[in-house]
Amino acid sequence: MKKPFVPAAALLAAVLLAASVAVAQTGTPAAATTAAKDTPISKEEITRQVPALNNLHELVYQLWHEAYPAKDYAAIKQLLPQADELTAKLDAAALPGILRDSQADWDAGKVKLKDSLAALHKAADANDEAAMLTETEAYHGAFEGLVRVVRPVVPELDAFHQELYKLYHYHMPDYDLDAIRADATAMQEKLPPLSKATLPERLAGRQKDFDAAVAVLSSRVDELVKIAKKDNREDINTAVENVHMAYVKTEKVFE
Repeated sequence: MKKPFVPAAALLAAVLLAASVAVAQTGTPAAATTAAKDTPISKEEITRQVPALNNLHELVYQLWHEAYPAKDYAAIKQLLPQADELTAKLDAAALPGILRDSQADWDAGKVKLKDSLAALHKAADANDEAAMLTETEAYHGAFEGLVRVVRPVVPELDAFHQELYKLYHYHMPDYDLDAIRADATAMQEKLPPLSKATLPERLAGRQKDFDAAVAVLSSRVDELVKIAKKDNREDINTAVENVHMAYVKTEKVFE
């Protein structure tokens, strides 16, 4: 039997109609949804690490722990070209996805690093030894500030955040129910060690606030695990948002 002829314009209209229905039902174009689901979550994206920052560490060590205490002004000057190169590479480096909420602090820290290096150059050009020491200290301090942006205060909270990141930025927007349930269970498994975590000495006075925040976070995760057993997108989305807000409040204990 000969198939009926369908004009190309009619086919195009049908495709556009199907896409419109997909957008109306999900709020996301069908192609975009498929692309998002097919996008793998790399280890680099959920790891708090910036290679360019690590590469700068050796230079900062030489400046701060060797040249500075020895007041070796010639060594400071010799290290400046390398400092320029590594600082420029760091300035161009991107944060991993898991640190997206720290972008503003990262950008501000890079400005301090570059400004202190420029001031160190100026002091070196003027052979102002006192200023060279002052600006070397400032450059080291700016580097340490960037390290604090990247390095987790509590490793157990970072381990929890890696699971939350996948849930909040990938699986919930796609409404991949199996992945959502797996993420919720994985977060639940990260909570016992997190509840026993001890803050570093400089934050010891905030331990009670941290423990209280983790207790709320734990209850929100338990709620999500329970709610995710049913297939109700609205309820699950609300539960995910509650977990995310509880995590943000836990992070704010460190501020």
